[in-house]
Amino acid sequence: MKTKLLQIVYDMRTQPVIAWVTVIGTALSIFLIMTLVMMQQVSLLSFKPESHRDRMLYGKYIEVRSIQQENSSSSGPMSYDVAKKLYDGLEGVEKTAYQTDYYSVDVKGPTNEKFAADLRKVDENFWQVYDYDLIDGRYFNADEVDAERKVAIVSELTARRLFGENPVGQHFELDHNDYEVVGVVSDASKLASEAYAQVFAPITHRAEWSDWFGSINAALLVEEGIDFQTVRDQVKGRYAQFDTEIAAQDGKTVYHEAPFDQETIASGHQGSNTTPDNSGEKAVRILLYAILLVVPAINLSSMLHSRLRRRVSEIGVRRAFGCTRSRIILDIIAENLIVTIVGGIIGFVMGIIFAQCYDGLYSSSTGDAARPALSLLLDWHILVFAFGACFILNIISASVPAWQASRLKPVEAINAK
Repeated sequence: MKTKLLQIVYDMRTQPVIAWVTVIGTALSIFLIMTLVMMQQVSLLSFKPESHRDRMLYGKYIEVRSIQQENSSSSGPMSYDVAKKLYDGLEGVEKTAYQTDYYSVDVKGPTNEKFAADLRKVDENFWQVYDYDLIDGRYFNADEVDAERKVAIVSELTARRLFGENPVGQHFELDHNDYEVVGVVSDASKLASEAYAQVFAPITHRAEWSDWFGSINAALLVEEGIDFQTVRDQVKGRYAQFDTEIAAQDGKTVYHEAPFDQETIASGHQGSNTTPDNSGEKAVRILLYAILLVVPAINLSSMLHSRLRRRVSEIGVRRAFGCTRSRIILDIIAENLIVTIVGGIIGFVMGIIFAQCYDGLYSSSTGDAARPALSLLLDWHILVFAFGACFILNIISASVPAWQASRLKPVEAINAK
């Protein structure tokens, strides 16, 4: 190992441009791959307030078609009553919460400064499905949700902007209505797409568009050890029951494999009138990773070939003294692997710094950033992928030059021909 390190140091001194281009090229390749991998992993890995993503299922939409006119259909988020019929009391589900997606509204506190904040309407179970830290006050209860009382829970930064301090018990204007703050919770990143908001208020029970459609989603916390398909089979049966109820109104539902897991939610492929298919996105992602590995590997292979030209005599002497071709190949690959890992570490650190410093990934609409913990970005899946990418990049870039070097004839190599 010491000999290989000394050889690398010597090469960097005698061929600094080629050596540093190799390191920087590797670093940029790993940086691009790690940035993509980290953003993908952050959308899947669990972190507060979505600490149970591996056990979460989401019922998002419903599509209803006309029985008499097959091409006539309506789709969208569910009304509260429909959501309850499809997702309430399922076996193997620990807790079900009903909520809306977040949307921007105007808020104004005692200072009369009006600004935009992200509102999500939720029920009392929301706080058991998602693990927000309660900083002050309390969560609103079932009675307040049923009565649709004008109470709200706000994030810490939003509370500070509205009131400065002591927000619990104070009133503010929310979308032209007077609301009382009953609790303050920790700030969340927008990467927690199903839990994030800056203001939380009780959901509306009445149908907003029709008897079937509204703005309600269902978030299901599945018990540990329960297969997701078991839950989906129950929901599919609920769809069949619902069809018997709406048949008299010339309606029948279209089942789209709901509820959806976190991977489907993160992909964005779930729609109100389509069945999600993640295979296409996976294929594109694999192709993108391959391009980011193969294209730099071709360039790095040329760099390594140039580095080896100055070592032709050395290789010839080693071959003349009985060094086998396989040993030559392995030594060159091992040396290149060390360089690749150094470049990979630099690229990985660059990716971490980028993910931590790029506010556009985490900033809320008020300009306040709530980032996932650094430990999430250093998850072992990402570390394994980083070193795996380095190893593959090394094999692709070093194999051909190493094989060519091992085929040199000792006499010609010693004469540097």
